[in-house]
Amino acid sequence: MYRRRKVEIEEKPEIPENLKDFGYVLKENGEVRSITQDLPYEFDYLPKDRPYNEERYHKFIEIIGDEVEDRLQKAPFNFQKVIVPIGADPAKDVHSYIYMTPNAMTTTDKLMVLIPGNNTRIGQWSRRVMCDSNIQSGSMMEISEMVLEKGYEVIILNSNANFWYNGRAQLVAQTRTGVAVTVPGSETPEEHCQYVFHNFIRNTKAEKVAVIANSWGGYSFALTLNTEFDFIKQHVKVVAMTDSVHIRDMIKGEKQRTFMFDNCYNWSASTDKKGTLVPDVRFGCTNISSGEEIADYTLPTMLKDIMNFIFVKMGDIEVNSDQEESDDDELKELTEEDLRELSRIDILSSNA
Repeated sequence: MYRRRKVEIEEKPEIPENLKDFGYVLKENGEVRSITQDLPYEFDYLPKDRPYNEERYHKFIEIIGDEVEDRLQKAPFNFQKVIVPIGADPAKDVHSYIYMTPNAMTTTDKLMVLIPGNNTRIGQWSRRVMCDSNIQSGSMMEISEMVLEKGYEVIILNSNANFWYNGRAQLVAQTRTGVAVTVPGSETPEEHCQYVFHNFIRNTKAEKVAVIANSWGGYSFALTLNTEFDFIKQHVKVVAMTDSVHIRDMIKGEKQRTFMFDNCYNWSASTDKKGTLVPDVRFGCTNISSGEEIADYTLPTMLKDIMNFIFVKMGDIEVNSDQEESDDDELKELTEEDLRELSRIDILSSNA
């Protein structure tokens, strides 16, 4: 008789619960580095075991996310959680939340709205940047600090917290049960953006509003432009997008498209020289190269240019008239070319 060989199940290391047990430390400058070698997070902890490495990374980034949210709620930011949908009882109802600075709804001056891309928790731009560079530039802390110093109030959207289980809103649907319970008003990132604009941002007293939207956040804002245009055309003075995935054809109406063309810039990953114009009529707005091959680094690389663009449009920085005329001349040829191309597309679309 042959005896069946006993299958030995390899025991895998338990996934740690804190940074120290992971072997990492959060330095004063915001870098997350290994304690022994001062290196960024290493994904391949167990070679050739991607499921384990992904689970381990998910826990690691969850710890970093907790730290980001904790810091956002303390000085100098002092963000406050606001429950969505309106009227939900957090003790018993399905809900999510957004962040606001204390006077976001009551300021009569300036408001900044921050819309993230996909696969990030509230307050984050890029998990990659948080792990490889530092948590300030990879999160919304750096921009928040910059605008708070100039007297802005801030609202941070929580676009990806769409699914409800284990007593809180989650980024991904629960796969074990096969039943997807979604947060009312935040069933998708796009619906969350429209809900927050309709129920909060349009009810603020701010005279001037600026928007920064990353990746899918640009797509969500483009759809919101269709539903909240009466408010946006009066109060939103500037929209800065990074690697947005919207297209011009999403935007309904010539007035809405004109608004996008006049008030929005999109910075995107490109092999073209940093800061050069990249004509792409699909966006319906000025498109600028970040000189980066990886989209995650567009925002931190172009941050100075992005914030200068916002501060000029919002009236925080005075532009030298000679420089403004020079810039206008530089863009004139591209603008006329784009307008001709956009007109051609309209004609082709109407004949389709």
